[in-house]
Amino acid sequence: MDNSIWIPKPQPHTLAPNHVIEQIQSALLEQRLKPGDRLPPEMELASLFSVSRGSVRQAMKALETLGVLTIRPGDGTYVNTSLSEKSFNPLVFAMLISQPSAKTIADARYALERDILELLLGREEQVEEVIPLLEENLDRHRKMLTEKASPEALVKNDLAFHRILSQYCGNMLLQIVYDYIMDAFEGQVVATTSRQGGCDVTIRDHTTIIEALKTRSYAMAKQAAKDTIQNWYSLME
Repeated sequence: MDNSIWIPKPQPHTLAPNHVIEQIQSALLEQRLKPGDRLPPEMELASLFSVSRGSVRQAMKALETLGVLTIRPGDGTYVNTSLSEKSFNPLVFAMLISQPSAKTIADARYALERDILELLLGREEQVEEVIPLLEENLDRHRKMLTEKASPEALVKNDLAFHRILSQYCGNMLLQIVYDYIMDAFEGQVVATTSRQGGCDVTIRDHTTIIEALKTRSYAMAKQAAKDTIQNWYSLME
């Protein structure tokens, strides 16, 4: 890589590994460093940022854990081109430690699902593609109920239904945020599914969402999303 893309900034009163992380973060935000790019070797980065190789190594490990980089022994360190399920999700952690109320969670989920459905309904080809996938998921859910599947297994399928919606909405940022929120509160969804009537509510709500998409009615879809969240919220209380 051409090191001319780097614009080292003076090191503030911070730990050296954090200084390296900040430099790489700035390069990514300013698009001087892009997905798929290979970083210079440790020695070059250490010289560039006036830190030790050990500090560079610590920064690389931290960024790999966050899913920003991939370290390939014998090859080099690269900026990731896609999200990794194995990566630590700082957004999920931030939401967890903020300890939001059940109403805050419900309101955020409703706002996102409402926007996802609106975007999806504006993409006719995607609506046609997504309906059979949702129906297949719903049929699987019914079968799992007859087979006495565990709450955890039912929730995995439930979340898959909503991820299908986010995947086809056409907005990657919205999809990422929504999927992260669902990941963060999967445990609460398991709890509500375990309660009496929780499974029936899931079937009813998902059926309504599919019908809304079939009729291309945003008003119906919006109400379906609202009902879904209200039902979920009532089970959480």
